[in-house]
Amino acid sequence: MKAVLLAGGHGTRARPFTDYFPKAMIPLNGRPVIHYVVRYLARFSQISGLIILCEFDNFGKQIINYFDGKEAAIGKPLTFIEDKKYGTGGALLEIERDVKRDKCFLLWFADNLCAIRIDGLVQEYEKADRMTKGGITGIVVVRNQRREETGRVILDNTTHRQAANPRKPMSSSIKQFIEKGVVKLEQPEALGIYLFNNTIFDYLHATSEKMKAGGFNLSHDLLGRSSTIRGKLYSYNLGNTDWLDVESPPYADRNKDTVMKILSQMGM
Repeated sequence: MKAVLLAGGHGTRARPFTDYFPKAMIPLNGRPVIHYVVRYLARFSQISGLIILCEFDNFGKQIINYFDGKEAAIGKPLTFIEDKKYGTGGALLEIERDVKRDKCFLLWFADNLCAIRIDGLVQEYEKADRMTKGGITGIVVVRNQRREETGRVILDNTTHRQAANPRKPMSSSIKQFIEKGVVKLEQPEALGIYLFNNTIFDYLHATSEKMKAGGFNLSHDLLGRSSTIRGKLYSYNLGNTDWLDVESPPYADRNKDTVMKILSQMGM
């Protein structure tokens, strides 16, 4: 199967840095985040080749130029396909002909860093597919906990000081301070890593027809709205495996310990 990396996002949250380079090129230890993702995925025998979906403008060319001449070192075929700015859903339609002969394909947002075992993900997909007798469309990687960036406090609500101005909040004494704890999420969080089979393109084409005026988003416009596809999607929980959306250089720096841990798990 092919691994498809979405690397054409605008990276608005990472500005002003992404005014100069694409989000997938955010540096980690002197190399862009997409470097580690490509090298990691290429190691798995289940991956026959990699496709990078990126814009073919100056930003996208930074990615293309970075990998120029590196295919032999990667060890798997590397293909670039133009993201024509029709959203993540529209971008996927560009790779249909390149993956249609495979049973399924891996979709990975290129700024995600995670040492997920692809062989384990494939096994879980095949298990769910057997259970539903071929009725599955894909698997969504999720997590049900995350480590907070800031500390948390437990307040003693029995003791407080009345503020001089009644419009201002009251102060309470702190019973306990928790430094960057792990928080259980009320609902699992989707992490931008998917394993789809080719039936996803039927839904993509149908959604594209409904939104002829422009592009559409995979998560918001398709996965979040189509009641017919929800019953055919399964989740794969990361458990204790670390994951990070490298959303900006300052964010990566603040989470340097997590970045280094994941890179070590990836064998980088």
